[in-house]
Amino acid sequence: MSNGESLRAICRDPDMPSEGGVRGWVVRNVDGFGDRYRADRLLLMEYWADEIVDIADDGELDPRDRQIRTSVRQWIMSKVSRHYGDKVQIAGDPDSPLQIMHREVSLENLSDAQLDALQRFTQSLLIEAQPD
Repeated sequence: MSNGESLRAICRDPDMPSEGGVRGWVVRNVDGFGDRYRADRLLLMEYWADEIVDIADDGELDPRDRQIRTSVRQWIMSKVSRHYGDKVQIAGDPDSPLQIMHREVSLENLSDAQLDALQRFTQSLLIEAQPD
């Protein structure tokens, strides 16, 4: 994978294990295989980053072809690697920062209608949380 070959392509080789078998080793981290696999995936992302530049600079390719090839790699990289994903910042506008506001409410101070609404709400959450 560090040379740009996908796991699927590697596993097509008859001398290699099945793709499902390899993914099982990753999940179970057999003899540290999962850690090595994740390191190789990062190297694959680096390979694709370099490949994107090569594709974009290839003047012999049709512009639409270049766009599709680079976009597909970028999209996969953004989903597979946190390093290449879009940065998500939850801080709000500097002039109007996010605020977590709450107030403590005593059940003793709720009206009958409010208590009924609270009971319906909590029951609906319990019903949704039950396994099918």
